[in-house]
Amino acid sequence: MTSQTCPRDFNPMTGPDRDDPNPFYADCRDNEPVRFSATLGAWLVTRYDDLRTVVDDPATFSSRNAIPSIWNNPPEVVKVFEDAGCTPEGATVVNTDEPEHAPLRRALEHAFGGRRIRAVQPLMKRKAEELIDAFAADGRVDLLSRYADPFVQAVVSAVFGIPDSDIDLVQDWTNDQVLLWNPLAPVEGKVEAARRMVEYERYIAALIEDRRAHRREDFISDMVHGDGDTFPPMSYSDIQYVFRGLRVAGHDTTRDTITSTLLAMLQNRRWWDEAVQNPRIIPRLTEETLRKDAPHRGLMRVTTRDTDLGGVDLPAGTALLLLFGSGNRDGRTFPEPDVLDPERPNVRDHLAFGHGIHQCPGATLARTEVRIAIETLTARLPQLVLEPGWDPVYIASYFFRGLEELRASWPTAH
Repeated sequence: MTSQTCPRDFNPMTGPDRDDPNPFYADCRDNEPVRFSATLGAWLVTRYDDLRTVVDDPATFSSRNAIPSIWNNPPEVVKVFEDAGCTPEGATVVNTDEPEHAPLRRALEHAFGGRRIRAVQPLMKRKAEELIDAFAADGRVDLLSRYADPFVQAVVSAVFGIPDSDIDLVQDWTNDQVLLWNPLAPVEGKVEAARRMVEYERYIAALIEDRRAHRREDFISDMVHGDGDTFPPMSYSDIQYVFRGLRVAGHDTTRDTITSTLLAMLQNRRWWDEAVQNPRIIPRLTEETLRKDAPHRGLMRVTTRDTDLGGVDLPAGTALLLLFGSGNRDGRTFPEPDVLDPERPNVRDHLAFGHGIHQCPGATLARTEVRIAIETLTARLPQLVLEPGWDPVYIASYFFRGLEELRASWPTAH
């Protein structure tokens, strides 16, 4: 295995990589596109073509380590789970290879397919209007905490079958799940998160039992009962871990896509004004923002055999971190990659939702949420601007790239 000496390591939790990872990505793509990170214990894959090579060859690049196991934590964290008798890790669609992957995939395609998206669209429109009604007279707002976040939480909770009264509670547990996945998070915080996750498992268990007796039109019912010959019922442990993992994926990335797209439009006023006059441009603006500022940094893979990638020899068992956000800025595929251009001909070729058999099954639902949220906001508050003096600050996250807040203002009647 060969590599140049890395000028500095990659740490998305702090320093320049938290604020703007793109200079690091560009250096990797130009000088060492497959680069080892001692901090993460994995090889970073940064060029678009190399990323496509990996995701299009699941036989060589397994997904079994795509996201960490919460059981793969320090002993004091694992002890919390063991003492409580928690369920061993089940399968998730992200971490499985074929043939186990296919039935899980079919279940998710059913859960997040066109029929359910059509059914939830009236809720999307109603919730967007209600949220704007609550702050429209104020003249200023944090669009993340008062719009994007509660909007996505309401939608994903309805699809999953989470009661409105439990939305905040489940979100707190979802944040604990993300913390336990993070290999860079402090152990003390992980122990406390593990204790809370014991309650999360019990909560999901109660939902499972309720749906066994009372089937509903929601995701957890799909998993409990299956769908005839299309896909079988899932096991208890698989439901636990699919529910938790998809609850994370269904919230953070969609919320952050809404705020990142709004930020891009407001920083490039031409496109905000265009969207006000012509809402049909919004889907292309969303795709271009997904390319330019992907909400998910990337997922892991592990090699199943000795192979070569980007000129680097990788033995079997080598861990890779696929930096989709870097591939989306690769000028070899996207000319002038730092320019927001929704009219670029390959605008949908980005990797923000992955590619191949593991492409995000909730992508259509997410795109619909983003479109309706932005359409409603541009129609209701066409004079909205970024609040003067506000500068974007990004969350400290191993997995996600999203804003801490999005401050905006607009003229009011008084």
